[in-house]
Amino acid sequence: MKKLPFYLKIISFVLLIFIWDYIFINYRNLPLSVPIHFDWDGKPNFFVPRIMIWFFAGVATFIYLLIFYLSKNINSPLLKMPQNLKEDSLKAEKIVSVYHLIMMMILTVITYESIAVGLEKYDTVSPLTNYLIILLFLVVLAMMIYSYQISKKNGSQNALP
Repeated sequence: MKKLPFYLKIISFVLLIFIWDYIFINYRNLPLSVPIHFDWDGKPNFFVPRIMIWFFAGVATFIYLLIFYLSKNINSPLLKMPQNLKEDSLKAEKIVSVYHLIMMMILTVITYESIAVGLEKYDTVSPLTNYLIILLFLVVLAMMIYSYQISKKNGSQNALP
């Protein structure tokens, strides 16, 4: 279990490489404008020039590097995590690595589906991104519940004489 954060970071990095490769491979075949926003039915409703797809790869890279930095610097003020979770650096690194993976999965799915719709492989996007966002919120909720249980357990231990 000690190597779990390492493996999660490797998978996140592979997803980042996939984003760049998929854009590079398909860029020439893209139409002059590509969809980047979709309505509730998954149909595109906002288009940008195809050159902007590189900007999104840059954003994905920035997010990857930021979360990677936070996973190595658990006590960073940028990392908003309950202090009782930060005290165990291995647990904190696991939690951040899980967030990292989910975020990279969301960015990968968005990139893949935007390009696929732009290439007219699909008419709409799948609800997978919505499911991943729900998963992200559930992980945040689980972290908060776990943090509460730790503080409750530590509080009861501190109350004993």
